[in-house]
Amino acid sequence: MTLRFNRRSFNLAAASLAATSLASRALAQSGAYPSKTIRIVVPFPAGGGTDAAGRQMAQRIGDRLKATAIVENRPGAGGGLGTLTVARSDPDGYTLVVGGVGTLFTAKALFPELKLDPMKELTPVALLTSTPLALVVPANSPFTSVAQLVEAARTRKDGLFFGSGGAGPSQLAVEMFADMGKLQLQHVPYKGSAPALQDLAAGRIDFMMDILSSVSSLIKAGRLRLLAVSTPRRVPQYPDVPTVAETPGFAGFEALTWTGLFAPRATDPKIIQQLSSALNDKTDEAAFKAQVEASGAYFTPMTAPQFDAFVKSEHKRWGPVIEKAVK
Repeated sequence: MTLRFNRRSFNLAAASLAATSLASRALAQSGAYPSKTIRIVVPFPAGGGTDAAGRQMAQRIGDRLKATAIVENRPGAGGGLGTLTVARSDPDGYTLVVGGVGTLFTAKALFPELKLDPMKELTPVALLTSTPLALVVPANSPFTSVAQLVEAARTRKDGLFFGSGGAGPSQLAVEMFADMGKLQLQHVPYKGSAPALQDLAAGRIDFMMDILSSVSSLIKAGRLRLLAVSTPRRVPQYPDVPTVAETPGFAGFEALTWTGLFAPRATDPKIIQQLSSALNDKTDEAAFKAQVEASGAYFTPMTAPQFDAFVKSEHKRWGPVIEKAVK
């Protein structure tokens, strides 16, 4: 299976960004931080889950640090262009980026022209949210369990067809699922999860793994059947639905999407600590948690050191999957 992506207008955008990145850097400003507007780059279009998380971060940082924090959407190259903008910006704490599996790991593999290495060029600030994935099939599918789906993927001549909204956690989760189970699967890529889910509901593909909040409405409408979730434990919304890991042969399977905040690598550790503390402030945590969970995510805060260790563990988890998928 091969990761696919759209390079339309990529060369023009990359050239523009390269010119910007060659501009001379100024020294980090002295004095109290923050003393000017903090810019949080969301490397995807407005309106998605990453954008929502970025705006929640901006609000919390602005409130806690008594500063102006704004969101700037800079989509392109699977999140790589916006991430590169921040990685090559002044490490003064005023330009930050929202990131996850796609921007941290996948963009580098898909767009080597960017010469971007987020693991070396960015510093983790704090984790904000994580979101489970759901393994779903059409409502009229013959599969009522993951075990049945696995058996079909192993015995059918052409295997099974799964869809995804493009290169990212949803596709990678299935790649890992297929690798663990030695399954024969065919990938059908779409331009976004919405058209993929519509085709799934219509029975044009066999299954998907997608963000639970994205599929919940179709499950409630009786158009999709939820077979399992990707978390280590069952989720409160669907206590009777098993995890993928409960299926024989898939012990230890876990795949979450997550969203955190990153700064350029050379940013002063004191500034990193200020930003991390702002996002992890316990004041009105219950209200903020409710706000986050209303958007379909889980509030899973981590400090900078905790998040750094988490990102490294996620890189070990997803690195081999991505490397195999892009071959």
